Amino acid sequence: MLRVTQLSTTDTVGGAAVAAKRLHHALLEQGVASTFYVARRLTHDENVVEFKVAKHAPRQLNRYIYALAKRLNPRPYFPGGGLFTGAWTLLGHVPLRVMPAADIYHLHWIAGFVDFRSLPRLARRSPIVWTFHDMNAFTGGCHYDHHCGRFTEQCGMCPFLQSNDSRDATFRTIQRKSRVLQAIPRSRLVVVTPSEWLASEARRSSLFGKFVTRVIPYGIDLSVYKPVDRAVVRARLGFAPDDRVVLFVAENLVDGRKGFRETLETLSRITNFPRLRILTLGNPANSPQMAGLQCRHVGSVRDPLEIRDIYNAADVFIITSLQDNFPNTVVEALACGTPVVGFATGGIIDAVENGVCGLLSATGDIAGLTNCLLTILNDDARRNAMRPAARNRAEKHYGAARQAQAYRALYEEILNGDIDPDAKTSIASPHLP
Repeated sequence: MLRVTQLSTTDTVGGAAVAAKRLHHALLEQGVASTFYVARRLTHDENVVEFKVAKHAPRQLNRYIYALAKRLNPRPYFPGGGLFTGAWTLLGHVPLRVMPAADIYHLHWIAGFVDFRSLPRLARRSPIVWTFHDMNAFTGGCHYDHHCGRFTEQCGMCPFLQSNDSRDATFRTIQRKSRVLQAIPRSRLVVVTPSEWLASEARRSSLFGKFVTRVIPYGIDLSVYKPVDRAVVRARLGFAPDDRVVLFVAENLVDGRKGFRETLETLSRITNFPRLRILTLGNPANSPQMAGLQCRHVGSVRDPLEIRDIYNAADVFIITSLQDNFPNTVVEALACGTPVVGFATGGIIDAVENGVCGLLSATGDIAGLTNCLLTILNDDARRNAMRPAARNRAEKHYGAARQAQAYRALYEEILNGDIDPDAKTSIASPHLP
């Protein structure tokens, strides 16, 4: 049986962890012996193995040691609110030394968990598949570069660190990462991205351009995220049949990349729309204040069935990310038959077939986004046609089984020695129309 160890900093916190955990379960359904290896386990899944610094020490002691190590190696945030992490961890190679053996090691979001310097040793044990959920692996520290583009060379003079030094921390990080990657044969590491955009960025980078890069989009359980009786869920959430409900996720209002300011500005332009209701999902501390709008903030919801009902209650889902990989929320909305309005950026372009299951405007174009939103809210016939189209797109491209099959095929291709290291432009992209 094919054995795969998935590595992720957590098993539930953050979009990358959610996507990795979904893949883990889908692989188990496909007969792959998948083990989920994490720094911090937050579920009771028996296939999730938590990292132990000391093998025989109590769990709480191990957690304390790991938390202390993270505290001594802090993660700075730049002024835009985005995440910025280095490539080194205080515990070094310990997580890899004690983790389960496997035929393939599959890395996900591992910031603060796996030390970059450990990767050559890991690649000697078994081939590596690394799914990039953001840009951090090939930058000097940022997880999204806000279109800076300096990762294509050597970073340095980092605008997020407000640095004028061409040999600043980001430059030194790129140099160290480069030395590590030079020790890994091209046949021993394959990069996967969920979106065409992120694949293109990885290939442009000074670090990963030499490696084969594939595109496999996220998959979700379509038996959970699906259309349900909208009248029932709307009534339960307190919405009238003729309300027009706009849903957005308010998980992180600090990171400017998420576009919360753009959401507010767009919604402020339609305050006179009849029976407009705003429904927000996310961190309770992030309950948005929007003058002139009737809002309901449901806070953090973890039950997938409740999340499904929230998507179904909405007439449209709005996402205003200015730069993004392949948001889980967009795929969830489509699977529930909810049209999507947003900016044409990153993986959102991949997921939303413009004009068919949603409407996209140029990134940062508030007027254009407002027109997209009003078009869907005003045109009942078009909105109702988009609902089955959205579901159809999810069924055709974003099922969990489809994703797992694509990964299993990639694992077997690697193990059979069929990966051509020189085919660095190779793309397996099952989500294209």
